[in-house]
Amino acid sequence: MNYKDSIWAFIALLALVVSLSGCAGNGKGLDENGNPVGSGGDGGNLPVAFEPTFTNIQTNVFNSICIQCHIGAAAPQGLRLDNQNSYDALVNVLSSERGDLLRVKPGDPDNSYIIRKLEGGPEIAGAQMPLNLTPLSQETINAIRVWISQGAQRN
Repeated sequence: MNYKDSIWAFIALLALVVSLSGCAGNGKGLDENGNPVGSGGDGGNLPVAFEPTFTNIQTNVFNSICIQCHIGAAAPQGLRLDNQNSYDALVNVLSSERGDLLRVKPGDPDNSYIIRKLEGGPEIAGAQMPLNLTPLSQETINAIRVWISQGAQRN
């Protein structure tokens, strides 16, 4: 190896050491999988796309995605997700597809039919939502999970 190659090898090694030391951290703010910790409360260790409030879910999910279909008198399953109707149509209301489950069961996202429909599990009737669109990100579903875990408040 000549002098010029030695210098370049040293520079490459030095760059590698500097970049790796820049990645070091104490892990604060990360869960056991290295993902950012969500906002507190039950289910708070989930990475979330936005603050898990009903208002944010209405704005970021229902108004921007769901009301393409779930609006007006002809809304599928009678589930109108516009500003005026969504909360009362979801929280503590039996699913019309699975009469043994509430659409949103406050404090229990795993037994809330909306979570099952959004995740597309095998125990749903019909198709995963949103229908014929890209599924919601896990972080968006997590925000809905956290909201339900924290009691599904109207805020």
